[in-house]
Amino acid sequence: MCDPRQKRAERRIPIRDKDERRWRSDFERDYTAILYSHAFRRLRHKTQVFFYSQNDHVCTRLDHSLYVAAIAEVVCKNLQKKGIECDPVLARTIGIGHDLGHAPFGHAGEEVLNELAKEIGGFRHEKHGLRIVDKIERPHGEPQTHPPVVGLNLTLAVRDGIANHCGEDRSTQITPSNSPPSDSDLYNKDLRPFTLEGCIVRLVDKVAYLGRDLEDAVIAGLIEETDIPGEIRGCIGTKNGEIVDYFVDDIISASSERKIALSDGAAKLMERLIRFNYDKIYTHNKIKSFKERVKDMLYALYERLLKTIDCYKDNIDLYMKDDLSVVRVFGKYIGDRTVLYFNEEKSKFDKENKLYKRIVIDFLSTLTDNFVFQACSEYFLPRPII
Repeated sequence: MCDPRQKRAERRIPIRDKDERRWRSDFERDYTAILYSHAFRRLRHKTQVFFYSQNDHVCTRLDHSLYVAAIAEVVCKNLQKKGIECDPVLARTIGIGHDLGHAPFGHAGEEVLNELAKEIGGFRHEKHGLRIVDKIERPHGEPQTHPPVVGLNLTLAVRDGIANHCGEDRSTQITPSNSPPSDSDLYNKDLRPFTLEGCIVRLVDKVAYLGRDLEDAVIAGLIEETDIPGEIRGCIGTKNGEIVDYFVDDIISASSERKIALSDGAAKLMERLIRFNYDKIYTHNKIKSFKERVKDMLYALYERLLKTIDCYKDNIDLYMKDDLSVVRVFGKYIGDRTVLYFNEEKSKFDKENKLYKRIVIDFLSTLTDNFVFQACSEYFLPRPII
């Protein structure tokens, strides 16, 4: 029977460049691949909670990913001091890659894409993150080939951590699954990560966003510090740093070789904080109002892109000659992935329209908030003739 620890570094395509592997571990190589990827850089302009913020200090999806990576690495290093075998580089790598599959405008965008993708299996950012690193993202610095290479060819442990991080799961005790997952299971089943490092990321994802969202809500004027429940203020504090410190200390103390966990007391406080954030921040009228507007934008943009691809199909020259830059960007996106869509995946769809939906959903998922605004402006706002 295969040793699960050996499976951790397994790749879909074996790496033959042995010289490069001498100075980078498998997980360091993955970290670099994600760090230099287009998908990671685009997180800079994707919503965490507060849409299209003009305040440089408000958290973006990129900031959040870096926070998760840093916290996961710290937890891992301190568990090592307790004699627990885990790899801080693996934890950090899963952390920076865990949200690569997020749509523009955060969970509002995800809800739209999930609705639009019902006919082709739905959309969830965790599983779509796996699709991004396996099929959509191009390796940074890869020589131009024909057809172009896609996918980052990451290790199984990192892919598993991305696909199964499930930040909305409220569990405060996570035990690794018993065996490494198959590719089919990774894409189609809700699983616990099979590594301790993946479990760490799954729990600290909540630690990273709860305190940051609370502090950002105060900056935005949605709440006052005095609104924060007394037990939170008294036991943990009101600042992001205080909240992170409290939960990180507790995770390190309460976790073991087979379980990443919070103590019962800390788990109750986290649940109280989650409820407060949902009641007072995530469902605030200002958030809900903006959410409805961006949903309308994404629905409208989807319909226009679907009409465009139905007209131009796989003729990339037609896209590149279009007057609208958004159509040219769309054409370039398709042109870089013609083998994926029109060779590898075409046979999976019984109707051509479903393939086009798949392409448009994938493209929309890659867009930043800023680009969505730009695309809608090009499509729907009149331009002066002279």
